[in-house]
Amino acid sequence: MNAAEGDRARRPILGMGGGRAAVLAVAVGSLIPVGVLASRGDPLVARWAEVHRASADASLWRTLSVIGGPLAWLLVAIIGYGTASGMNWPNTARWSGMLAFAVLWAGLADIAVGGEAAGTATIGAVTCTLCLWQPRGWPLWAALGLATAAGRTITTGVPASQAAIGILLGGMGGVVIEYAWHAASGGSAPLRGADLRS
Repeated sequence: MNAAEGDRARRPILGMGGGRAAVLAVAVGSLIPVGVLASRGDPLVARWAEVHRASADASLWRTLSVIGGPLAWLLVAIIGYGTASGMNWPNTARWSGMLAFAVLWAGLADIAVGGEAAGTATIGAVTCTLCLWQPRGWPLWAALGLATAAGRTITTGVPASQAAIGILLGGMGGVVIEYAWHAASGGSAPLRGADLRS
């Protein structure tokens, strides 16, 4: 990692002009597909979910739904923080702490939309935080988020557009938490893409 890349890894997404523009573009640009989903896609997704809910694979979707729940990821964050701290992996411990804050943010986001997103804000917050921590693994994190969101949609019957809004709110929260953590931690900010044991 050269000096320029190292400097970028030490700065939050919102701390860079390009990052702020990207976050704003995602937030504004998501309004159109979510609107189309609400007007055209919800009935199609509801029928798809109903078929899978009654299929032999229903237990798989229920398992994915549990994995996407706030309690599961809060436990992951607590255990991860304790393990990383005990093994003196400060960077990983900081990201585990950020993950816990992201889950708490997701809970507030779900309350803000009346709980109708059935916990999908957690999926967005966790996926965003994992992508910020280890950007090279984004296909894996995105696939995990997509699968757990599908599980939530199928098992809870929440409209796809409301689930999408929850995921968007959770993802935005992950970015804001990274920015706040950098601002508050001074010289010991979490570094993106660093070795697990750093």
